[in-house]
Amino acid sequence: MPLIESYRLQFDLSPHSGEELEYEAIAHLPVDISEVLPYLNTVLGRGVYLPDEPALSWRHEGRNIGFWPDRIAVDHLKDRDEARQVIEELIALVNRVWDQRDEIKPDTTTHQYLQPLEVYKLLPQTNCGTCGEKGCFPFAVKLAAGEVAAESCRPLFEEPTYTERLEQLQTLLAAKWPSLQKDVL
Repeated sequence: MPLIESYRLQFDLSPHSGEELEYEAIAHLPVDISEVLPYLNTVLGRGVYLPDEPALSWRHEGRNIGFWPDRIAVDHLKDRDEARQVIEELIALVNRVWDQRDEIKPDTTTHQYLQPLEVYKLLPQTNCGTCGEKGCFPFAVKLAAGEVAAESCRPLFEEPTYTERLEQLQTLLAAKWPSLQKDVL
């Protein structure tokens, strides 16, 4: 039996920029999903779990997603149809994780977001562009957001001068973002 069988959907409009509005959606739940949050924290891997709240925030495909005991919220949506679709996907994810909880080790760790400056300090800082970015800092921003793989920085992996930096970066990535699962929805 699914954990979430129904919900009430609320839409809000918020300014994305001076000229653009975007939708935010909140699914108000008639059930308490607190117990599934540590399991979601394991599956999502890149979330920030706050066990004392309890709450879990997660960034996926440029959206901020929040899970609380009584609601699920998501922003950066273009219209109501997309909002409904994304909320349905998130509810399906919660129900899947709940159904598979016997196979998942719950993670109550409070992870922190990886900061681009932390990453940048460990990159070669040559701005060579072999990664496809215009420089090392834009690459660091995307790496911190989980949008690119560290392996895209060829000098870091191919030049022995950067071996120590590579090891430090890999340690940082493993500590801050233990799971690199992107396609959970």
